[in-house]
Amino acid sequence: MELRHLESLKAAAELGSLTAAAGRCNISQPALTQQIQALEEEFGEPLLVRRARGVELTAAGRTVLQHAEILLAERDRLKEAFAGRRTLQHGRVAFGIIPTIAPYLLPRWLGSFRDRFPGIAIAISEARTEELIAQIVEGRIEFAVLSDVPEADRQKWSLQVQELFREPLMLAAPARHALATRKAAPTPADLNAGELIHLKGGHCLSDRTLRLCKIREPDPGLQCDQLATALSMVAAGLGITVVPKLATRGPAVEGIVFRPFAGKGLDRVIALMKRRGAKDTPAAGELLKLLSA
Repeated sequence: MELRHLESLKAAAELGSLTAAAGRCNISQPALTQQIQALEEEFGEPLLVRRARGVELTAAGRTVLQHAEILLAERDRLKEAFAGRRTLQHGRVAFGIIPTIAPYLLPRWLGSFRDRFPGIAIAISEARTEELIAQIVEGRIEFAVLSDVPEADRQKWSLQVQELFREPLMLAAPARHALATRKAAPTPADLNAGELIHLKGGHCLSDRTLRLCKIREPDPGLQCDQLATALSMVAAGLGITVVPKLATRGPAVEGIVFRPFAGKGLDRVIALMKRRGAKDTPAAGELLKLLSA
C-alpha cells in the first residue's frame, strides 16, 4: 500500500469521477484505475462501484477512506513540519560546549541567534571533552565547541575537528603578587606548582596549563571545578591561575590582575567537533555561521 494509492482513492471519492480524480492527481485515468485496483487486491474487496454518473465508495471503500484521510493528513503535517525547519520557523538544535568557554562565548553567540530565529529550540550540554565526544558518537548532540581533542579519539570515532580560533592564555594573579607588579611579562617557567590554582583532572584547560608550565604534580589542595571558583580564590589571595582571554572580558574582579605571557604558543585552539560526514540541520547550519563570524 502506498500513500499515492490512497490519495487516488480519496480523489475519486470526493470528485465522484475517475477522470476528474486523475486530473487532480496529475496522472492518466488508466494509471489511477490501476492504483485503486492495487488497493482492492491488497484488501481483497472492491472499494469503488461504477454508477451511471460516475463512481462511489463501497462499504469497504468508506472504511479504507476513513483511515486514508488520517494517514494523508499526518503526511501533510509532517511535510509542513519540515518545511518550517527548512525556513527556520521552528526546529531544534542540540550541541555541547566545554565549561571553560561556555559562560563567556554563549551570551555573545546565542543572543543574536535567538533574536533572528525565536522559533528554534536550543539544547545545550555543558560537559568536559571526553563526555562531549561520547554524546557526539551516540547522536545526542549535533556538534560540540571544545579544545584539545586527542588524535586517538579523532581516529577511533571518526570525528571531524575544525579550528575556529586560537585563544591566548593569560595569568591571573592577586594585585600585590610579584608577577602582577613587575615590569617584565610573566613566562610559564615563573609559575610555582605550590601556588597554582588549577581545575580538576579532565578539564582540557588544566591539562594544557600543566603541560605549558611543565608542572607534573600541582598542589591537590588548590584544585577546583569551575573557572569562576579559581578566580575567586585568586581574588582572596590564595594563589595564581591561568585563564583563557575570554574569561578576562567579564565584569572586573577586584584584586585580580590579568597579564599576557611573554613568548608565542601560549594559547589554546577552540574547535568545532562533529561526526565525519555528518550533515548539519538547517538550524545547526545557521548557528554555526554565526559562530564562525
